[in-house]
Amino acid sequence: MLKTVFITICLFYLPGVFAKQSIIFINPGHADTNVTGPFWFEVSQLMQNAAKDFDLDLTIHYANRNHIEMKSLVTKAIKAKPDMLILVDEKSVLTQQLLSLSPVPTPIYFLLNSPSKQELKLMSDHGINVAGSVVPDNKQAGQLLANKLIEKSQQAANIFAINGDYTTHAALDREQGLKQSVASNTSANITANTVANWSTKQAYRQSLGFFRHQPTINIVWAANDAIALGAIAALDELNKRKNVVVGAINWPLRAVAEKIDVTIGGHVTLGALAIVNVHDLLNNY
Repeated sequence: MLKTVFITICLFYLPGVFAKQSIIFINPGHADTNVTGPFWFEVSQLMQNAAKDFDLDLTIHYANRNHIEMKSLVTKAIKAKPDMLILVDEKSVLTQQLLSLSPVPTPIYFLLNSPSKQELKLMSDHGINVAGSVVPDNKQAGQLLANKLIEKSQQAANIFAINGDYTTHAALDREQGLKQSVASNTSANITANTVANWSTKQAYRQSLGFFRHQPTINIVWAANDAIALGAIAALDELNKRKNVVVGAINWPLRAVAEKIDVTIGGHVTLGALAIVNVHDLLNNY
């Protein structure tokens, strides 16, 4: 009789023991492809595949490039009390929000854009548990892309640089890498530069004007593939494509790779790596 009661009690508590570990990811992008390309959508796809492999309960919410919506989603996610919250701190928007909400009981893992060392210390002082981060070396990516484009051009490099934005760490570091490459190469110079907000449409419109007024441009350095595709569309329209080498950072899985001459990537896979790291953190590996 005692054995029967003991077994019944154990079975009653088993569901709680084997509950899936929960993760919420606030994706700053869109749930599908858009003018900035499919990058964030594909980051989510790879994260979902990784979460499935580890039997993790991953919930993804999309901010649709709206920072006000992103902050609202973060507040709701913290109230949901997941085992881990994965955030992308674009333009340091979330750093200030988290500090205003502190202490935050939910551990935070940063993906692709992380607060600075000073900001991380401030968050720690305010009782915010930053469990870790995975961030690419964007400076190296920007420099490597420029080096490869200059090498492929095989002539004096007149570079048209199209950056992503004016404020994110990713954009600024990629641009710094480009400038380091140009500074170390006497045959290279930045003939023109602009910002396209990671958008194919903006890159297309801006490129038309620059290509018309700067005929010596023979290299396009693009901060992401969506920008590169916009520049290529402008070159095609002006019948100048064969005269210009185009390169980009980020190669999302759906990018029309054959249209872009040089791609430096791997960033799209970092979301999946974040899931692997979070799994290890949650299980004390």
